[in-house]
Amino acid sequence: MGETHVGYAGNASERTINVIEILALAEEPMRLTELAQRIGIPKSAVHRILTSLIDRGWVEQNQENDCYALTLRMALLGQRQLAVLDIHNLRQPILDRLAARTKELVRLTTVQNDKLVWIGSARGRRSGLVYEADMTEEIVPFATANGKIWLANLPTSQAVKIALDAGLGKRRDGLRTITTVEELLPELEDTRRRGYGLAQEEAEQGVAAVAMAIRDEHGILGTMSVAAPVNRLGPERIVAILPDLRRATEAMALAWHGRNQVDSKSVEKTSSAKSSRLARKTN
Repeated sequence: MGETHVGYAGNASERTINVIEILALAEEPMRLTELAQRIGIPKSAVHRILTSLIDRGWVEQNQENDCYALTLRMALLGQRQLAVLDIHNLRQPILDRLAARTKELVRLTTVQNDKLVWIGSARGRRSGLVYEADMTEEIVPFATANGKIWLANLPTSQAVKIALDAGLGKRRDGLRTITTVEELLPELEDTRRRGYGLAQEEAEQGVAAVAMAIRDEHGILGTMSVAAPVNRLGPERIVAILPDLRRATEAMALAWHGRNQVDSKSVEKTSSAKSSRLARKTN
């Protein structure tokens, strides 16, 4: 005789989620028959789902009684997600403070697979000429302030390869973008010397930006930038922003690993001397 069941419940993804949710709420391991009845699909279908989940380390089967239960994988992922959310709660106030002080757009990146990606932002200006950026756009490393400070902290050969892979050498109509390795190398050297990246209408017309790296003892974690219409972000304004940007990157480095935010005054004391020297160099 065929299997009796209530009816097919959803597609394969929905069925898999149903199995996981039922096992998660169960007070004790469950038998295959019970799972099939709860979900309303044939035992053969549930068995295929369970086999796949066992292979992926999500479910375990007791060989003595053939009952199924979740492994600790979901609990561990849940703990990790809570940590990620907590880190976000630590990072966002730093972005918000810098945006409030500069009255401009502040953005945060991280490094993923030899690319920079946007992971946070804060807008400081609510009226007048406001720069609105697309947080889904690809970061061109050789044409952005964030990208330049990142590349400047990498070995030269690696930086050149990343730039070439990202399209260095291709025309970008209407923009003041670097187009050759010969132009890129001195720009990266200047960026290393300054300690911050600059971009003036290179990735986007009418927009300028300044960026600094966020570091820990192992290297670069990401970058942080302040961007604005080019007529608001000239050399003098950049010099004025540098101390706040440096303090923000130092605070972000501490928050990055989920540490409690440090007192901003203590960060200010440790970085004010550096920022003053940096400003004098720029002048």
